[in-house]
Amino acid sequence: MTFFQKSTTSLGLALMMSVPSGAMAQATCSVNLNTSAYPCTMPFGVVVENRLQGLQARVERQEQRLAELDRLLAQADRDVTLNEASLAEERDIVSQRLVVNREAVAAEQERVQADQQAQQQAAEAEPTKEQLKAERRAAKARDKAARRKALQSAVQATGTEQGESGVPLVETELLTREDVRASDQEFDTAVAGAGREAKSDSDGGLSKFEKALLLGLGAVAVGKILDNGDEVVSRSGDRVVVEREGELRVLKNDDALLRRPGNDVRTETFDDGSTRTIVTKPDGTRIVTIRGADGTVLRRVRVLANGEEITLFDDTRQEREIIISELPQRLQQGRMAGLSSEAELRRALEAQSAAREGEAFSLRQVRDIREVRMLAPEVQLDAVRFASGSAAIEPAQARSLARIGNTLRDMIARDPRTVLLVEGHTDAVGDATYNLALSDRRAETVALALTEYFGVPAENMIVQGYGESYLKVPTLAAEQANRRAVVRNITGLLR
Repeated sequence: MTFFQKSTTSLGLALMMSVPSGAMAQATCSVNLNTSAYPCTMPFGVVVENRLQGLQARVERQEQRLAELDRLLAQADRDVTLNEASLAEERDIVSQRLVVNREAVAAEQERVQADQQAQQQAAEAEPTKEQLKAERRAAKARDKAARRKALQSAVQATGTEQGESGVPLVETELLTREDVRASDQEFDTAVAGAGREAKSDSDGGLSKFEKALLLGLGAVAVGKILDNGDEVVSRSGDRVVVEREGELRVLKNDDALLRRPGNDVRTETFDDGSTRTIVTKPDGTRIVTIRGADGTVLRRVRVLANGEEITLFDDTRQEREIIISELPQRLQQGRMAGLSSEAELRRALEAQSAAREGEAFSLRQVRDIREVRMLAPEVQLDAVRFASGSAAIEPAQARSLARIGNTLRDMIARDPRTVLLVEGHTDAVGDATYNLALSDRRAETVALALTEYFGVPAENMIVQGYGESYLKVPTLAAEQANRRAVVRNITGLLR
């Protein structure tokens, strides 16, 4: 080595030693790790270390990214698995529904084919108008024959005590207060049928009235068809509701009003279910009533103590056919009893009926045909307010009937042949069969109150419930105006 070289080296070492290490580091330049060139004078070890650190950082970032990708891939695998399971389950459900729907379609096709065949057969077998008329005439003839048979079985009121059908079963009672129902008492039995259950009587679950129906018309269980073709839809011991051709009708013992304390009652029941009841009052007057097998009154006669007979009505006679379109229009609107004096009520009830002179109807026609019934003058008993589901009248309410009660009693005193129809009506809330029985019971309660408080003779009154059939206010909601009682003077229609 020359002196010059040595001197230069020594000078460089001296300079390097005179610079601090930090300054030395600061004097180094950055290394481009992407190339192998080192455009600075940084020591090789430092450059390598820096490059390794950079590579390690990159590796860590790539490992993190790879881990993230692995996590996403695993999540995707799980999602795919769940989706596959869900799709498989949905496919199974759709397959099952498809099978069910195919079976339903096949069943519906069979039903449609069956219906078409039935309709075709029905069309082929459909009766003509003449056949329908003949069937109706036959049905009316059967009803009339049953009525005549009932009368023949029970015989005339003044006839012998043995009917043509044989010796009747005779039952006698001397009634006390414990044997009769007062107007402020509820009925003992509830309605069975239409989702309701009845209280059972001790004797086989049947009341006397239901046993009488069983004797004359067959089984009275709900759902059974009576011998006359009516279907029993509800029963409550004292009343049975039946349906015929879509119309409801309530059956009950029409003699119930005559059961008053002190009366002696003799009931003769014949083997066809018809009855003759002889009620003897304390004053010696006898009320003789003939009832059909369904409990409906057919004939009633008042026999005075001197033997004089007064026929109130007689449905054993031939009915004349009614053409409703030819009936006259109703003459007047009903009067409110609570807003009228006794004189006004008397004039309203004694007003001439809308029936033409010489025209007479049967009691059955008056009861069953509204257009006939509307021909008679009426009075609405607006003072009567029944509690919901109740058929009892409190004494305070009963006394509010004083004007109409006194008017009716005086009318009958002047004309003992007077016949009054007491109607019961309900609103449309609840079951129709229940409402029908309830309205009939309420009509009976009103008649009882008129007898108990004002001395209106019970034999001159007929009670009939119409349920929700004739709403005064057309609404399905609870409406007080529809829960009403009406009295009609039907005397002029029966003569």
